[in-house]
Amino acid sequence: MRIFLLSGDIAGSSIYKLSKKERRYLFSVLRLNVNDTFTAKDKDGRYFKAFLYDEESLTLEETDNPEETLLDGLSSFKEPLLPITMLISVLKNKKNEGEIRMLTEMGVRKIVLMETEFTEGHLNDHQLERLSLIMREAVQQSGADLPILVGPLPFDEALEEAEGHLVILHQGIRNASVSIEEAITEAGAVTAMIGPEGGFSEQECAKAEDRGATPVLLKTNILRSETAAIYSAAAIQVILQGKKSK
Repeated sequence: MRIFLLSGDIAGSSIYKLSKKERRYLFSVLRLNVNDTFTAKDKDGRYFKAFLYDEESLTLEETDNPEETLLDGLSSFKEPLLPITMLISVLKNKKNEGEIRMLTEMGVRKIVLMETEFTEGHLNDHQLERLSLIMREAVQQSGADLPILVGPLPFDEALEEAEGHLVILHQGIRNASVSIEEAITEAGAVTAMIGPEGGFSEQECAKAEDRGATPVLLKTNILRSETAAIYSAAAIQVILQGKKSK
């Protein structure tokens, strides 16, 4: 469901002052008007019935029924998604931006940016701030929960962020590669590792396999790194939901 994500501190007050970006989003993007009512959500996951009091502020009333005042009538998946962590390589130019936006919309719980042996890209503080803004905008569009963004971290440190069953998209160095359906045998937390365009090094693959990672090959065409991340996250989500329902 589409909701408005509050960026400021609520601090127990029923009056919320809008930032310049928030005003632009409400009036120019969503085309709302003063006196409109809609659903808002704070950083702690609480929902509010928000009333657009004037062009500068909202009044907030906490609610247990956020669907009552949705910004639109779009349907949405109501059940909690199983936890998925994506360990993705830092990429060149702006490739990580679209990748992170789509992973956020899909409901991935944690995104870890990692620097591998063949990583060519670099992220400065301004670019990381922009990635956080993109995630926030994706949350407002999709109604997803805001993922945890970690990194960039060196490969070994990123590997420590893995939770649950670990899969690595690469030809197995020691163990035979399997399909992603064969790798995920039960519902539960899953972490997927996606390397840069040049893939992981053999040393990195060996470290991941020592950590318990299952090497996976996708049954599809050759994909760019950012495309492989989206494809894998979608496949994992569908597989987990199927196993959860059995």
